[in-house]
Amino acid sequence: MKPHIKEYIGAEAYKEVVHKFNGNREYEQVFETFLEDFLRDLEYSNDIEKDDTPHTLLEVPRDFINHYIKCREEGFGKTWSMTRADLKIMMDDNGVLFKCYEKVAATNKDQALKDLQVFCKTQKGDEIYTEFLIDRVINDDYARRPIENLAANYSKIYKQQIDGGKSEIYARKYADLMYGDEYQEIYCEDYAFAYEESLIKGKSEEYAELYGEKYASELINVKGRAGIYDDEESLEFARDKAKAFINGWEYATENKIKEQKIFIDCYCNAYLNTIYSDEWNSIKELEEVVLKKALEKFEKQGSLK
Repeated sequence: MKPHIKEYIGAEAYKEVVHKFNGNREYEQVFETFLEDFLRDLEYSNDIEKDDTPHTLLEVPRDFINHYIKCREEGFGKTWSMTRADLKIMMDDNGVLFKCYEKVAATNKDQALKDLQVFCKTQKGDEIYTEFLIDRVINDDYARRPIENLAANYSKIYKQQIDGGKSEIYARKYADLMYGDEYQEIYCEDYAFAYEESLIKGKSEEYAELYGEKYASELINVKGRAGIYDDEESLEFARDKAKAFINGWEYATENKIKEQKIFIDCYCNAYLNTIYSDEWNSIKELEEVVLKKALEKFEKQGSLK
């Protein structure tokens, strides 16, 4: 028996606790190590009171080992279980999953992933829940709300969209935007719409993200104003602004134009000044006219390189 356990707990009280482990050597060793360290720390800081008894001194260690055993029985590894038990007795509920994962991953990333999967099973999380939670924890996407709550919300939103007839592309992007309650619903709907449309047309992920953000931002500027939510003329102009931006960005990117922002501004001005004119008869002709005007204006500014 270790010295501090012998001095402050005694053989009888110690054996009474250990007996409940039913001969499980792992639990006995974990408990013994924790208890000895706990008592030594109390003694060092003069926190052992005169009226303390073996019973009172065992309260925290009992809580610790009970939490540890619960985690192990659920299927978590030793390091995760130890870390979780430590956080429990310290009443630290902030970022628990991140802290447990980081502790395990510091020495064994494969085990850390297994522990995350175990956690998802304990929460009865579906495939979407599990995928979301693991991605956010591994990539250290810390949030103020418990990540397990966010994962449940993400999964719920995703399934609602699928059940409503939306595609997987749309549902995932919509859930990505909505799960944290950071954006308005109409913004998320328009973003997911433009994002999906872009990928269906074979555009890149970067294109889809940029267009989705621009499209949703322009439309919400209109939809957010009182009395003009259904003003189709204003909505159409907002769509045209988004289309002008993404066309300009795409051309500048493909042609490696260094002064990209200046070119996009030139393109947007040319697009919006041309689309409502009678200078074109087809979308292809419109884009040819616009590009010619944009390049001419860009060249005059001495920026084309």
